[in-house]
Amino acid sequence: MDYEVEVQFEPVYELVSSIHTFICKKSNKKMDLGASWSAEVAGTLSPELLSALEETELGNDWKLLNLLIYQCPEKGSVDSVLDWLEHLQVGEMYETLAEYVSVFPVQMEQFRSRMHFLLSEWNRQYFSASDPAVNSRLRQHADERRLELGKGPVSDFVNRTTNGFYFMPVDGLRKLVLIPQFHFQPANIIYSFGPLTLCHYAARVSVTDEEISPFMYRALRSLGEKSRLKILQSLGGGRKTFTEIARQAGISKGIVHDHIFNLRCAGLLHAYIEGENVTSYSLRLEGIHRMNEQLFEYLK
Repeated sequence: MDYEVEVQFEPVYELVSSIHTFICKKSNKKMDLGASWSAEVAGTLSPELLSALEETELGNDWKLLNLLIYQCPEKGSVDSVLDWLEHLQVGEMYETLAEYVSVFPVQMEQFRSRMHFLLSEWNRQYFSASDPAVNSRLRQHADERRLELGKGPVSDFVNRTTNGFYFMPVDGLRKLVLIPQFHFQPANIIYSFGPLTLCHYAARVSVTDEEISPFMYRALRSLGEKSRLKILQSLGGGRKTFTEIARQAGISKGIVHDHIFNLRCAGLLHAYIEGENVTSYSLRLEGIHRMNEQLFEYLK
């Protein structure tokens, strides 16, 4: 690999991830938290914040917010990031973003004010009162991953950490930042800025003491469809694009997309990523082995 890999975690990252999860209501049924989470949270929010969230799109402005937060020099607390963002001058925002992007919000001051309102009000009305175990376990996870970084090939480390991702060194990629997240599990959020990629990956952490690991259960359930087994079998011979998988499966692309999502989240597929796009998939045998190990461990 020709790029540097770093593992970061600060509570502000999970603050943004939780907002992202709430906005993606159509995907909530696929999330570990479920659709009931967003409904419960919505009942606690002010009409003004709800309206602002409904008007927010996860487009370029949201992507730039994530870049700004990554570059904030004081990420030690949510309050320090909010204070930095509130007092950031327009010229400073341009300078901060210009290293990685060339397209900026039309009205920088409105962009800053809108994002500051979303972050500060979401923090006040939801995030600051949420279960502190979430941030604690994410920080512990990040600390453990950092201890493993450098003990072997970088590609293997990224694969183990993200449960199957390979980031291809294209578009001048120089740095990959891995950020563990809880709210959007089992999905992942990837932002590419040319030489920099931010990957908010499902950390596979839980804050409940369930008898059956939700991650093992997901892997087992992912095999409960004949079409998924056929997809896994077809990938045993090497990498294939989504189109190739769909053509060979002989079913609609929408259904294939759902099957691949389930298999990927279960850690049974390698996903090869260029920029923000998955270009191909292959069978991830270590995911199969890990599923068997977890099952045997549980049965014993």
